[in-house]
Amino acid sequence: MENLPSQIQKEKNSNLSIALIVLNIFLAIILSTTIGKDRDPDGVMFIIVLSISSTVLLGGYAFTYHGKGYRWAKIVFGILLVISIAVLGLLWYVWQLGKGFKN
Repeated sequence: MENLPSQIQKEKNSNLSIALIVLNIFLAIILSTTIGKDRDPDGVMFIIVLSISSTVLLGGYAFTYHGKGYRWAKIVFGILLVISIAVLGLLWYVWQLGKGFKN
């Protein structure tokens, strides 16, 4: 029974962490859409900021909380990591392709 208050506190901290992750991603979206309008009309900065920030924040959450109840965070982190690497690789490929057609 002594473990029960600790488990409740861990659950509250977990919920607060998820709320802060969602808030930080929302603020990163706002930042990337308001600052980059004149410099980045295509919205590439939005994609880069969203993929990197969500992957880093969810990775921190996934490896901070341990237990069977938080296994879903590691699965989602793995999926986001693969998607982020694919998006950044695709953007790098398009950038290099654009340099080829510069002349």
